[in-house]
Amino acid sequence: MSTPGPSAAPIPLHIAGEPPAPPAPDVIGASAGAGPQPAQAVRPGVVDWAELGVEPRWKDQETGDCAAVLSPVCGPATGLEPYKRYAAGARQRGETALVVACIGAGEHSYNVFSGTVAPGIHLPHYYGSISASPLPTGVSPEIADGLDHAEHDLGTRLLNRPPDNWFGLTHLKESGSSRAGVARMWPPPGEGVLRPILVDSLGDPVAGVWMPAGGNARWFVVPYGTDQRLLVEWLVQHALPAYVPGALTRARSPLLRDPAFATDAEARLVETIAEEQRAHELRQTELQQQLAELRAVADPLRDRLLFGTGHPLEDAVHDVLVAAGAAVTRLDDVYGTKSADLLAEYGGRRVLVEVKSANNRAAQSLPDKLLKHLNTWPGLTGTEPVAGGVLVVNHQIKLPPAQRDAEVYTDRAFADALTVPVIGSARLFDWWRREDWDAVRHAVFGDTGGAQPSELVVPDADPKASGRTDLLSRLRR
Repeated sequence: MSTPGPSAAPIPLHIAGEPPAPPAPDVIGASAGAGPQPAQAVRPGVVDWAELGVEPRWKDQETGDCAAVLSPVCGPATGLEPYKRYAAGARQRGETALVVACIGAGEHSYNVFSGTVAPGIHLPHYYGSISASPLPTGVSPEIADGLDHAEHDLGTRLLNRPPDNWFGLTHLKESGSSRAGVARMWPPPGEGVLRPILVDSLGDPVAGVWMPAGGNARWFVVPYGTDQRLLVEWLVQHALPAYVPGALTRARSPLLRDPAFATDAEARLVETIAEEQRAHELRQTELQQQLAELRAVADPLRDRLLFGTGHPLEDAVHDVLVAAGAAVTRLDDVYGTKSADLLAEYGGRRVLVEVKSANNRAAQSLPDKLLKHLNTWPGLTGTEPVAGGVLVVNHQIKLPPAQRDAEVYTDRAFADALTVPVIGSARLFDWWRREDWDAVRHAVFGDTGGAQPSELVVPDADPKASGRTDLLSRLRR
């Protein structure tokens, strides 16, 4: 029979704001009177504190022994007694003052210098403030570089359960009033830095941690509307063990265990887990490097096949044919505009390849250009007979590739009357990305004894690593 674990006391957290109001009783026959109703105090949402192992302390309760401050609406009022007692208690214990502050709640304002701004938060003493600028809808933040484990975990949680709105954060070091005729406060602002945890597409912070130069405080700034349970769970499970472990010791929390008192079996398993983690990180680094190498080769060719025109598109078609095993000559270097763009040879068959592009649907005159080059080819100096020609067209470039017509020419009567093959560069790209070289050769050179060209399909869900490596080696020839 297993013995129960150590009894843990709830961890005291100061919650800046009003405690949740109990629901008003329903009185039969009563109705709300006419006229304006009294303004409701801004209160944090309902959280099952006991389930999370937390004892909330509100504004009229003792905060000097609290482990951290959670401010669901705005930064804590640093000039009022609850925060002063909390900060004094943390300082007396030699602990980091840990604050999680939500920013951006309330009415937005506008001025000609800053544009639209939301309410920010005031930092303690003379460290200034952090402002919030509403960001456009659709912003997709990314995790910043150089984060520790707890910071990275917070960033991941915010991305997995994002708030309704994101705000750009700016650290304003000026602590005095900006109104004309008002002297600046003394002493001057203290030194501190706002480090990003999440950044927008411009690299500016949308969630971050502010720390004074002395490192005795960490203020984590996240958007208003972030789920409170997410923040409390992160505080208890990651932030306190990383930054205020003494609070867990006082609460006899099982989240904090001194390695000096671990059993040998516990210590061995902890080391095994660490080794597995290191091996996983090493393998992940190797795979990321392989992926980067593949993309360094694939990205330029993919872009030229799907969006290229002129010589870049010709180069992409050239590379695909070479990857399929053909010998390819660039004819522009030899005959200029008197001939087609490429001469391709495979299995004893030689064909001219004309490469064209169109912003919208391809003009029906494009095949005539290839036919003209086929007619003039025998008269060019030093040429050998060809078995025919192929027209490759990158059509409807202005549309996303997924919205383009599968065929270059959708007029069936015109397409059936063509005397030369016409291939869309998007279809050529699809064969290339799947390394379906038989399909490429059959489409360009006709029946060479290989497989028939396959239809376009969606990208492979789980491409084989060996095939990707082969693609890399082929394209680097």
